[in-house]
Amino acid sequence: MDAVVISDLHLESVHTLSEQIALFIESLPEGCHLILNGDIIDSSYPNLPRENLQILELIGQESFRRNIVWIRGNHDDCSLIPDRGRIHFKRIHTVDYRLLITHGNELDKTKARIQQLLRPFKLIQFILVKSGLKPVNVAHFASKFEPFYRLYRRKLMLDAVKFAREKGFGAIACGHTHYPEDRTFQGVRYINTGAWTEYPPHYLMVNDREIRLRSM
Repeated sequence: MDAVVISDLHLESVHTLSEQIALFIESLPEGCHLILNGDIIDSSYPNLPRENLQILELIGQESFRRNIVWIRGNHDDCSLIPDRGRIHFKRIHTVDYRLLITHGNELDKTKARIQQLLRPFKLIQFILVKSGLKPVNVAHFASKFEPFYRLYRRKLMLDAVKFAREKGFGAIACGHTHYPEDRTFQGVRYINTGAWTEYPPHYLMVNDREIRLRSM
C-alpha cells in the first residue's frame, strides 16, 4: 500500500502554502492513500480565504477517488468542511502494523502550561488581525525561543515514543510541533511531518519498501 502523510495545513492561516498544497494533492498517483494528520482547519477562522476553501473542496472530491483519513488535531473543527465526501475521521491511524499515526496533541503533557505561555502571543495575534495586519507565523515566533522550543519538541518525542512502545509499534508519526524531524530513540523511530505554513513543506511517504520523510 502506498500512502502519504501530511499535517498542520492550517487552512485558516494567511501563511498557508495554498498553491503547493493543491498541487501536491492533485499530483498524488492513483491508489495512493492520503493521511491528513491533524490541524487542517481551525474554527477560530470561519471565513477561510477562497483558495483555502477550494483545498477543502478538493479534499472532499479526492475522497471519492482515493482513501483519505483525517486525524483530528487540537485545532480541527470538521464542521467547517463543505463536503465530507468519504473522508474517514479518526484520532489514531495505523499502516500495516508498521507505523502509528496520531497528531500529537493528546500525547502532549505540557499542553496546559504551553497554553498559559501562549496567552501573550494570542493577544498579539488578536490585535494584529483587528488592525488589519498580517498575523505572526507561529513557527517563526517559537524559533525565537530556541532552547524552550527544542525542549518542547523533545518532550513530545519522548511521549510519542513511549506511546508507540506501549502499542507495540516501532515507528510513530506526529505533527503538532511544526518542526519536521526523523529520529530514533530507544529503538522507536519518531517522525514529525512539520507544517505547510513555512518552507520547505514536508510529507511522509509510506510504501512496502520504506517510510521516508521528504521535503517539497
